[in-house]
Order: sequence, then structure tokens, then C-alpha cells
Amino acid sequence: MDVIFYGSVQEQTLGEESFDATGEARSLRILVDVMGERFGSQFKEFLLGEDTCFFLVNGSGIMTTGGLDTPLHPDDKVEVLPFVPGG
Repeated sequence: MDVIFYGSVQEQTLGEESFDATGEARSLRILVDVMGERFGSQFKEFLLGEDTCFFLVNGSGIMTTGGLDTPLHPDDKVEVLPFVPGG
């Protein structure tokens, strides 16, 4: 499973743009835990913070796929994008 970080989210990963999480998570909630272990507890807090970032799984926003309980599969693409207010 490919996890890709965009924009200011990369500042939180010290510039890392992506990583392969194949076999590490069955849901987005578990993936957030894995990313917290990899990049630190502050990154996990950032991911779960209000209005800091949002997730796409295979191009779909997680509000339509189950939120943090969105199931993940080895061939999925998870994108973590910074939240940008406005329209």
C-alpha cells in the first residue's frame, strides 16, 4: 500500500514524500498508528487534529468510505493532504 504525503504534511515527515505500508494496516485507524510509530507521536496528533489534514483512499475522501474505520487493502493508495480552508 502506497502512502503519499503532499505539501506541508511533508514538513511533519521531515521531507519524506511517501512510504510503502503494505501488510501493516487493515484500516486507516491502524495506518495512523503505524505512521505515529514511524514519524513520532506529534505526527499522529497532527494527523488526528482538527483542520490539519485529510485523507484520500484510492481517490475518495474518507467521509464517504468509513472515516478512520475505512478498510485498507495491499494495493490501495492513501494520500495525506494538508487541509486548506476556503473554497
